[in-house]
Amino acid sequence: MPWRLLLLLDHLVLFVDDLTTAIARFESKGFTVTPGGTNGPTHNALIVFANDTYIELIALRSSRARMIMRALRGLGMLALRRWLKRDLQTRLLDWMSGPQGLIDLCFRGTELTEINNSSPLSGMILTDPVQFKRHRPDGLVVQWTLRGANKRRQPFFIQDATPIDYRIPAGDVRIHPNGALGISEVRAGELIELSVSNVKITHDPTLQPGSVSVAIVNELNATDHIHGPDFFNVDIHLLPKSLDQQKT
Repeated sequence: MPWRLLLLLDHLVLFVDDLTTAIARFESKGFTVTPGGTNGPTHNALIVFANDTYIELIALRSSRARMIMRALRGLGMLALRRWLKRDLQTRLLDWMSGPQGLIDLCFRGTELTEINNSSPLSGMILTDPVQFKRHRPDGLVVQWTLRGANKRRQPFFIQDATPIDYRIPAGDVRIHPNGALGISEVRAGELIELSVSNVKITHDPTLQPGSVSVAIVNELNATDHIHGPDFFNVDIHLLPKSLDQQKT
């Protein structure tokens, strides 16, 4: 069966130790942060942009669980699991046990479940599809399917099972006091050979493998650089829309 995959950058994953603190920090920088909901041991919040991209702030709901996960990582148990079994669960455990920061890239595609590992996707081998759901604060159930690249430093992929605006809310949540309009460029320390139509994906060999630097355009002609330990080791550049257009 022939297959096709139309890719868009969907979101960036920012894992944090404490979700409430992360929400407050990003609100202090002029972002509107929307509660996402709960999914098993995690809860999240979203910074949603007008171009259908977003940053997911995600944390374990229990600080004790976070300590246990960090301890298991320190003992080498998760590395052993990764060696024994490269599946989507291994990727999620890596999120929960690793340092704070922008830890993953997610691309949105169609017909993800139709792709088998003999199909060429820039040399990637994908994990089996896994269905997920979470409950929004308003009670609505959001459902989607994930597949991850077999190699941890390569991205993962999402396909919605419910309407996309269940997962990525529309309306005033996309309006930000700092004028942010959307993610325009992701510079990655790891080469990502994918054709993506909504965002520029650039390989930056000066970055550490697995690291990313993000450009977000705004309509207020503001320039800001959000980075450092106080902002969970992210590297986010807020750029005027006019400056971003000159780069293209």
